[in-house]
Amino acid sequence: MASTVSKATLSTAPAPTFTPALQPPPGVTSNPDHPDSLALLANISMGFCVALITIFFILRSYTRIFIKHTWTFEDVLVTISYSGTVVCSGLLWNTMAHHGGLHSWDITPEQAHRASFWFYVTSIEYGFIIGITKLAVLCLYRRVFAPIRKSVLDIAIVILIILVLLFYGATTMVKIFQCSPHEKIWNNSIPGKCLQSNWILNTSGTFNTVTDYTILLLPIQAVRNLQMDKSKKFLVVLAFTFGLCAPITATIGLIVRIQGTSNPDTSWNQPKIMLCGVAELASSTLCVCFPETGAIFCKRARKANTPHRPTSTEFRNWRESDRRLKKPSDPYNDLMTNDEGDLSELHSHGNDVRVTSLRLPYQGEERVIQQQTEFRVERQSVLSVLAASSPAITPQSQV
Repeated sequence: MASTVSKATLSTAPAPTFTPALQPPPGVTSNPDHPDSLALLANISMGFCVALITIFFILRSYTRIFIKHTWTFEDVLVTISYSGTVVCSGLLWNTMAHHGGLHSWDITPEQAHRASFWFYVTSIEYGFIIGITKLAVLCLYRRVFAPIRKSVLDIAIVILIILVLLFYGATTMVKIFQCSPHEKIWNNSIPGKCLQSNWILNTSGTFNTVTDYTILLLPIQAVRNLQMDKSKKFLVVLAFTFGLCAPITATIGLIVRIQGTSNPDTSWNQPKIMLCGVAELASSTLCVCFPETGAIFCKRARKANTPHRPTSTEFRNWRESDRRLKKPSDPYNDLMTNDEGDLSELHSHGNDVRVTSLRLPYQGEERVIQQQTEFRVERQSVLSVLAASSPAITPQSQV
């Protein structure tokens, strides 16, 4: 009898109800059990960005420390930029883990508040790091393209540095203290006053886009007057802008910000904005890391083309081959003599030098030996020939 009553009580108990943080639009039904999510896209994007910038940051650090033997304030900025990009990716992942990237009609108000809180933390960190990253790029351009201080290009870069410092410093402070009380930033149900957060996001996105395209023009202006092919100029610009990734990602981020201005589905739109922000951070970090990695490949090429001293075995093999084979005419041979009247013949064999000693009969008259030295400059494809006459050689005794 008791079991029957308990079963009846359980069957008549009211089922738990789901209260969404936002009412779904017409034609859409809340689906808290199987909601649409941006988590998979975010994980793939952040994993790819972090792996790519880690590789190039390690290569850049190796180049600066072990090849160029230098570490300046610019390198400190790049290190902060890389570390901040990794931290920003981690914060975005944490936002996704706290119901970010879900539609507001598929989560509860408490879940929406937690997602907004972590987006707020991520946006503060993003604003600080994007400013540091742009400073690192501008310092690189000033070092490479404006070595003459107070030139037109140098003044333009300094003005951009000041603008970046002022803007991101101001917007970071505004984001921190945009609401009173502070908790109203992520919980609109609390009474208080706030600045328009959409205005802050759109202004930041516009400044990011404008400065990215302005920074893009700096290497173009610097390379424009160089005496090189147009294709090489284009490659140089791509190397210092890493394929124009930063302006493209900034433009996409601005479009996403504008589209989400009037959309109340913040738990979905805010992570989309931050995804574009992480992509912009990663591309800007690559812009400052990629140009330095070229020194690694140049060093390997120099080692591959560096002549080495022939061994005694190589000397012996060369002399034996000269005895068996008739010496072909070689336009790149050098002749010189020693004090005993011997002729030494130098043959160019790639990166090595073959030396052959010859004995000439004395003709009883004054002989003049012409010495000719040739240099191949492979990097510039220039062949320079230097010719100099040695003093006349007078025999000391007759045979």
